[in-house]
Amino acid sequence: MKKKTAFIYHISGILVGIAIGALLWNLLLAGKIDDLYKRNRYLETMVEDYRTKLEKLEQSQQETEQTLKDIIVEINVDDDIEKMVLQQAVKQKYSVLLGKKTKEIDIDLVIEVVDKRLFRTDKYQYQLHVDRVVLSSELTLWISAIKQEDTGNVIGS
Repeated sequence: MKKKTAFIYHISGILVGIAIGALLWNLLLAGKIDDLYKRNRYLETMVEDYRTKLEKLEQSQQETEQTLKDIIVEINVDDDIEKMVLQQAVKQKYSVLLGKKTKEIDIDLVIEVVDKRLFRTDKYQYQLHVDRVVLSSELTLWISAIKQEDTGNVIGS
């Protein structure tokens, strides 16, 4: 009987070891998958931005006057995915300005497009406030995002 119980202990030890090993392996892979997901989302937004810029620049004529070539959005959100979603939504609001002459762009209207508007992401709803704007060949916006109670009413994107 001792041989049979020793064999059972040996087999159960191997099975428990395999289960613990599989659990640890999954925990290690989960972090890498999360990093790859974030990287993929970032690259998708970059491709979309570049595609939009290219289309707008191809449509604009080659002129000596300065035209808007890029939109840069800086938002103070800690979560990288939430930040990318908000940046993409704001850039879409301003994409109609790409390729336009910078002298023709009204900076007050640029500010009012997203200032005090609500934007919803998958997790939260944010109210955006434009802190600073710089307009040259690039439109740079510094925006504060304040997390709001999700009431279901969305004004923005």
